[in-house]
Amino acid sequence: MKPSVLFLSAFLFGGCAASSTRPLEPWRLEIATSGGIAGRGAGTYALASDGQVTATLTDGRRCTFALTATELRGFADLLRNARPASWKASYVPENPCCDRFEYVLTLDEGGTITKTKWIDDPLPLPPDLEALSGAVIGGEKSLRALGAERCP
Repeated sequence: MKPSVLFLSAFLFGGCAASSTRPLEPWRLEIATSGGIAGRGAGTYALASDGQVTATLTDGRRCTFALTATELRGFADLLRNARPASWKASYVPENPCCDRFEYVLTLDEGGTITKTKWIDDPLPLPPDLEALSGAVIGGEKSLRALGAERCP
């Protein structure tokens, strides 16, 4: 997801939110993937409220790096406007079929843990969950893309 899209998403969700509060700290957001043809998924990416990212890449390498203040603010904005209490535990269709990636998102906000999962071509995700997913594993400025750039 392009930076402008990430921040536009945060802005739009901010305008639609009934209330906007800071995410409870410390917080930690992680998306772990598995499955696919090779069975290894597309990596695991976690971000903590202090801006530290832990990335486990598809080749098994693990590294950590820090987000810039601007990058972290974009994630904090997305979390501020997320409504994890409204998420279903699963967005996996009844018949998940063949060799798809599975994604498990775990959000820990000050000890309150929310977990949800989906696969490629899931049941419709809520817009706030879709935005977080894209910011972690989506396009060119996602944690996944930053991990590919910043992990030696």
